[in-house]
Amino acid sequence: MRFLRFFAVCLIALGIASPVTHVQAGTHTTALGIPELKIVSQPFNVLTTVNSRFVLSPDLETFVAADDRLEFLLHRRVASRDSFRSIADGDVIPGVTDSISFRLSRITRDDEGHLVAVVPISTSDKPGAALSIPFEGVYPLTIRIVDSQTGDVVTSVMTFLNRRDPKLETPVVPFSTVVSLTSPPSLEPNGPSIVTDNARDAITRLIDFLSTFRYNVTISIQPEIIAAFANSTVPGDVELFTRLRDLLRDRTIVNTTFAPSNPSLFAAMNLSSEFAAQLKFGEKILNRLLPGVTIQRQTWVAADNIDAPAMSVLKSAGITSIILLPSAQTLVTSERSLSLLGRATRTGNEMISVVSPLNGAAQLKHTQPEGSQRLAYKIAAELLVERDDLLAQENAPTEIKMGVVAPFNDVAESGAAVTATRVLSQSSGFSMNDFGGTFVVNPITPAVAFAPNSTSFDISRASSIRATRRDLDATVSMLGPDDVRRETWPSLFSLGTSTITSFPGAYITSLRTTMRATRDAVTVTTPKSVTLSSRTGAIRIQVRNDSDQDLTVRVRLTSAKLTLTDPSRVVVLTKGGTTELNVTATTRASGEIPISIWVSTPEGSLSVVDPITISANVNAIAAYGQFVSLILLLLLFAWWWSNRRSARRERLNTTTV
Repeated sequence: MRFLRFFAVCLIALGIASPVTHVQAGTHTTALGIPELKIVSQPFNVLTTVNSRFVLSPDLETFVAADDRLEFLLHRRVASRDSFRSIADGDVIPGVTDSISFRLSRITRDDEGHLVAVVPISTSDKPGAALSIPFEGVYPLTIRIVDSQTGDVVTSVMTFLNRRDPKLETPVVPFSTVVSLTSPPSLEPNGPSIVTDNARDAITRLIDFLSTFRYNVTISIQPEIIAAFANSTVPGDVELFTRLRDLLRDRTIVNTTFAPSNPSLFAAMNLSSEFAAQLKFGEKILNRLLPGVTIQRQTWVAADNIDAPAMSVLKSAGITSIILLPSAQTLVTSERSLSLLGRATRTGNEMISVVSPLNGAAQLKHTQPEGSQRLAYKIAAELLVERDDLLAQENAPTEIKMGVVAPFNDVAESGAAVTATRVLSQSSGFSMNDFGGTFVVNPITPAVAFAPNSTSFDISRASSIRATRRDLDATVSMLGPDDVRRETWPSLFSLGTSTITSFPGAYITSLRTTMRATRDAVTVTTPKSVTLSSRTGAIRIQVRNDSDQDLTVRVRLTSAKLTLTDPSRVVVLTKGGTTELNVTATTRASGEIPISIWVSTPEGSLSVVDPITISANVNAIAAYGQFVSLILLLLLFAWWWSNRRSARRERLNTTTV
């Protein structure tokens, strides 16, 4: 029977507006366990009397009859944020103040089969066939399908409406959508970078949002993601990177480390300087890949809980403003609402500002079916109620800093945040801002305290990280200015210290192995013995580079008995060849003289070739011997000549007998 009734409904070509039936005030919503009526689209901001269009998707496993009812129940206005959370979480069911009902046979459907209901909403308190919302505020609205025969609720959903009077002046409160995009690393430990489909989808969603939403937003993107798309050889990835880069040129971006880093971890390992180095490398990547984009260097977007030692790490890195994502707000206590601009405590004379976007949206997400718009309107309604509460407490609008986080790697949550942002931008009382800059705080700004972090960090890797940093800085100095390894190696090291990497030790091990192989490609081929035939001569040193790239090294010669000219030299070794150095040496002694040769990195003095010793055979007396021999020969010749002349005279003077 029910099937026949449903089949009759499907034959209706076009529905017309149905007669309205009012439901008695005080009717309750359905019990838990009833399937949700999905909201495809709905009005949110109600400014005047209007016929509002609701598009709904029942998505039921059972059929509904033509005479079943689609009901809209308007509840009492939300009094405060606390009561809002109780209503949103289903702990409290507010009373019904007005209602309207339609027969399903009179409800039209669009091309996709969605129910399309046109609901009259009146902004006056005059009775009529419409939902009456005469006063400003946020109102819960229950939409449900009721079985006409049994009175049972087939499916139900609660959403919210924002009633505002355009004739009344509303104080403007700063608001920002915080774009926080992170993802698992694309760069593998052995070097290649692989862009996943999930990363492409996230970037595509972000591009679509920035292309259509021209208001200011706060943007934080993992530099590793940008580098992966910029270095990809896939044409589609290059196109996405180009579009994103062009869109960001009209905006600012918050600086961050190459891969997500936890300041508390670096504080536990006593590696404050390393965190600053990671932050500087992230800025270097952003500057190179996003030319013309303004980078906010003083702001840190925190995804992890921050304690006092972590605050010291951030302060030493030059951070003066912190944006706490909901995941970083669990250990935070404030003198007043977190939606007010705060001042971090225990930071010495430095005043570090704290901004805390909406906390709790992520908790609501898990109660929503994927693709439902219900979460979006809950987020927007909660922000409106929070704003009204803060203004009612006589807080200055400029002291209020409200926001919502849009993580574009999550489809449902980012979609809800984007929808909430759009409807709020169309509501009076919010100005869309970029919270990436520094806010001025003073001692009377509400204090925000950070409880000690109870997380147990593995600090055993601290020594390995320190040693790898020394090797990295030294070995990188061997590379040419355009060598891609100047970026690849620090990227691997950053992932080896990141909290987003499942096995960070694999990146450290792979990097150290690669750097060791690069240094091992350099060898000294000079013979173990050289000869100096005079007091001043040249010592020839041969150094070979077996790698496929030119390498720069520092060659040092030392000897206790030789005076060497320019004994320490920075030399560029040609790839796959042998380079010869001529070092002038002077000595006043002869014999076998030892000479030590040490090849190291140009910076950091890291040994590339273990020190070796060669012998210089010096015959420094040879020239003097030749001179003495010549003198003796001259003396011998003079003696012979004198004797010869004497003998001749004697022969001439002899008397003939």
